[in-house]
Amino acid sequence: MNAALLDLTERLVPISDFSQGKAGKIFNDVSENNHEYIILKNNQPTAVLLSVKEYRDTQEKLNRLERLLEKIENIRLLKMAESRTDDKSSSFEMFVNEQGFSMEELEELSESVEFE
Repeated sequence: MNAALLDLTERLVPISDFSQGKAGKIFNDVSENNHEYIILKNNQPTAVLLSVKEYRDTQEKLNRLERLLEKIENIRLLKMAESRTDDKSSSFEMFVNEQGFSMEELEELSESVEFE
């Protein structure tokens, strides 16, 4: 049997083991050896038991990854914005004129519109 699979099966613990006096041994193994256990309820994985150190390390990694993903998204958006700006860009007034309106017409139109 594959060593990783064997290790995983050794870490599967039925919830009934906690009521049969094995909880102390399991908690000691978690805190002293940094081992993780998958708790089974009705033969289905329900929870994971891990040390506080491992939990904190995992949370820190998650926070770092979230910051990295945010930075990547900001860079992507910046590159998209930069690609949209070119020498052909024009002012809003020029755009309005190109569409056949004047700024005065837009101002009059905006005064006649009511927002609820």
